[in-house]
Parts: sequence; structure tokens; C-alpha cells
Amino acid sequence: MNLKNEAKELIVFVIIVMSAAAILSYALFGTTGIRVVAGIALMSLPFYILLNRFELTEGEKFVFSILLGLTIFPSLVYILGLVAPFRFGIAVSFFVFICISIAVARYKSKKRL
Repeated sequence: MNLKNEAKELIVFVIIVMSAAAILSYALFGTTGIRVVAGIALMSLPFYILLNRFELTEGEKFVFSILLGLTIFPSLVYILGLVAPFRFGIAVSFFVFICISIAVARYKSKKRL
């Protein structure tokens, strides 16, 4: 994997920050704290994949994906949770956002050709 030096530094920084957040959350809230940190990371993943197709720096993609993951994802889960169980809403929302990011990635790659 050929990554730029600053991308490697950002990956190391993100790993350190997520580890520190997980340790702090575990110290304060136990297992529930780690589940929350893992949930935030998973909610941000589809948006990071989506933003990866745009010309943004790694830091911008990281911050915007967390913000979008904390706002749009729970909103869709809540709306789906009104008509179906929340666990089903979480799975459907994650699947929908992954599909959207794959579709955008394919559209952008076809547009470049």
C-alpha cells in the first residue's frame, strides 16, 4: 500500500486517538464505553468511504465523516425505528449508506474515463 507520509502519520494519529478514547471510555463507563466508541467508528465508516472520492485532505475526510456519522446516520435509524425495530433500522441504515458510497465511487470512476 503506497501512502503518502502525511497519510501514514494521520492513520497513526487516528489509531492513537481512538485507542485513547476507548481506554478513557472503558475507564469511565466500562464495556458500554468501548461499545460507544466502536459504534461511532462504524457509523463514520460509510461516510469516510463516500468522502474518499472527493478531493479532500485526510483530516477533512476524518472530521466530516464523524460529523456526518453522528448526524445523518442516527436520523435515518430513528425514522426507520418508528416502523421497525431499532436493530433492523441500524442494519438497514448501514447497508444503505455503504451502497450509496459504492454507487458514488463507481459513478465518479466512470465519469473520469
